[in-house]
Amino acid sequence: MLIDKRSYESTYSCHEYKEKKRCPNCGSLNTKKNGFSYGQILTIRGKTKRRTQRYFCNECKSSFTHFGKNVRKHSSDHLKRQAVLDFVLTKSSLQEVGNRYLLSKTTVLNWLSLIFDEQQTFQIDASRCSGIIQIDGKEIKLGGKKKTILLSIDAKTKQPLSYLISNGENTLTTESFLKSLKLKYPHTVDGVISNFGRGKCFLGVVERVFPQVPHQICLVHFMRYVWMFIPRTKRSKFYLRNKLLKSMIKKVIKAPTREESIYWLNKINHFKPFFRASYHNRFIRSINKNYEHLTKYFDYEFLNTNTNIIENMIRQLNRKLKNMDGFKSEKNLADFMNIWFTGYHENYEN
Repeated sequence: MLIDKRSYESTYSCHEYKEKKRCPNCGSLNTKKNGFSYGQILTIRGKTKRRTQRYFCNECKSSFTHFGKNVRKHSSDHLKRQAVLDFVLTKSSLQEVGNRYLLSKTTVLNWLSLIFDEQQTFQIDASRCSGIIQIDGKEIKLGGKKKTILLSIDAKTKQPLSYLISNGENTLTTESFLKSLKLKYPHTVDGVISNFGRGKCFLGVVERVFPQVPHQICLVHFMRYVWMFIPRTKRSKFYLRNKLLKSMIKKVIKAPTREESIYWLNKINHFKPFFRASYHNRFIRSINKNYEHLTKYFDYEFLNTNTNIIENMIRQLNRKLKNMDGFKSEKNLADFMNIWFTGYHENYEN
């Protein structure tokens, strides 16, 4: 009877060091020591000599070591874990890690799965949940195809919550991500902060998954769009009108009180015929249509008006991805993100 490797390891571990070893092939304890096998093993210090105790089973007449039957370990577990963690959690590129430990890039990527299997899934700490969450997406390329990593974090305690690797930032993937987060989050969600999302995919989805929950749009992102698409050049024939509209939009969303905000919104609508460019009309429609989401913080003071916390998280992920040589497969990406996100969670706790 062939014993499953994992069940064998759990059974083997229950014995004391000097007790007889259980045969991984038939499960018998009728075994005896049978000399040693000699070889070399790659460790962090380089190749070192190794002597491994061999055993013989009197029942099925097979020999084995504590690694199992017909298993030779060429690299230490400590080396595998250290190489993978250096690759995932530091700024070192895949080539740099390979050179440091005398390994090929393929070997390090293959070890990702081994370390992923040993990784313990982190648990969201309920005592550190404020009820205010931030969500955002990070685009990445895998084999020439675009992938999106959706991320969430607690807006007050900075506790990372969850992530999802998807084919794109759209309504379907966002809804699936938020529903999964809703099941995991051990606290009532009292507020959501995000940008509009690609194609404004966050707006309707947040309202469906978290009905009656206030949703604040990041004002930094919105003003970035304003400055990006309304020309700043003085050579534009609408230069003065562009400058005036940007100033009025800023006063609408960053006014000290809602009364003053509404006053400037009415001003924009009153002078609408004065703004003749197509992009003027586009932003006037946008500020009217999304006014409630842009100014939700007037009614709920606990809502942040920016997504700086999750942006910092994405910035740290970008620093790592910038030095990477890419992934061989979707599984490599999934294993990498699991280890990176778990490491980020552990750093947060420390």
